[in-house]
Amino acid sequence: MYVFLTIYPISLMYLRYMHSHLKALAAFAILASVVVPCHAGLVWSPGEGWVDESGDALHASSAKDQLELARSLEQKEQYQDSLKAYQSLLRRWPLSIYASEAQFKIGLMNQKIGEFMRAYKAYDTLVSKHPSSQFFDLAVENMYAIGNLYLSGEPQRLWKIPLLPSQDKTVEIFEAVIKAAPYGNYAAPAYFQIGQAREKQHKWTEAIKSYTTILDKYPNNDMAADAQYQIGYAWLSAASEPDYDQSAAQKAIESFQDFLTRYPNSPKIAAAHDNIVKLQNRISQGTMNVAKFYDEQKNYKAAFIYYNEIVRTSPDSPNGKIAKERIDELRPLVGESAPVKTETTAKPTSITNPPAATQTASAAGSL
Repeated sequence: MYVFLTIYPISLMYLRYMHSHLKALAAFAILASVVVPCHAGLVWSPGEGWVDESGDALHASSAKDQLELARSLEQKEQYQDSLKAYQSLLRRWPLSIYASEAQFKIGLMNQKIGEFMRAYKAYDTLVSKHPSSQFFDLAVENMYAIGNLYLSGEPQRLWKIPLLPSQDKTVEIFEAVIKAAPYGNYAAPAYFQIGQAREKQHKWTEAIKSYTTILDKYPNNDMAADAQYQIGYAWLSAASEPDYDQSAAQKAIESFQDFLTRYPNSPKIAAAHDNIVKLQNRISQGTMNVAKFYDEQKNYKAAFIYYNEIVRTSPDSPNGKIAKERIDELRPLVGESAPVKTETTAKPTSITNPPAATQTASAAGSL
């Protein structure tokens, strides 16, 4: 009796344990009988995700026949099926002589159905793994085209859900173009487009760095003149932001002056001249604010120096004309021997609560 009472609770617990597990196994068997046949053709690969390879119609018995099948589907504009056929070729015969064409066509089919990021990744794989492929140049060209799509606002997608454009991803694509062919036809344009992407992000220093790289590495490229102009425009844009170093305006002027000197036949000469005038007016307005501040404080010697600075840098501007008149009025107050402002004349070292320089609207647009 004692033994029976001891064993019985243990046996009952064991039976309950087995019963619960048998129920779980039965449920799993039912699920497997339903799910597995439906997804037996799903194959996972990096960069492509799950691909359905079910259906004998998309498979052939040799790499050559598989290529012909994929080509035939492509000619019929059955791009989804053609994509699956090329993917199957690459997985089943990765070392065949047709592998590089299959890799390129995976990118091309994705591009045709609007899966641009997958297309880019397929092209990037081609140029990395098959640098001697006959499709290498086309892959680089298509990568550049996809980069331009994203630069112009094409939304990127996650699980087919459109997301906001990412300029960092756009830059990644153009950097891949440069890495693949650093001295190819698309290298200098890719650097330029990186600069454009950084301008969209207001990352002026990074944009200028990219444009400057064109001048350093590809000085004779057709993009060089545009790069020099955009250096000036990026500095101009930076100077338009109130929290940015206001020396950017002077750097913009210098960059546009370099542009005028180096590329006198550029169609952007007139725009560069206009930008210089607007920047000089902006700088003179800031100096005018300081001059007026000292004038109101009756610190006439300091005001005299700043008015003279305006006359020196922007003599024909509206502020230049006002400054000339005020200099003549102040001269008796500061003495006839008051120095004329030159490059070496020192400005007052500090101003108590000076007025902020007036910001004007930005100048002519970029490309």
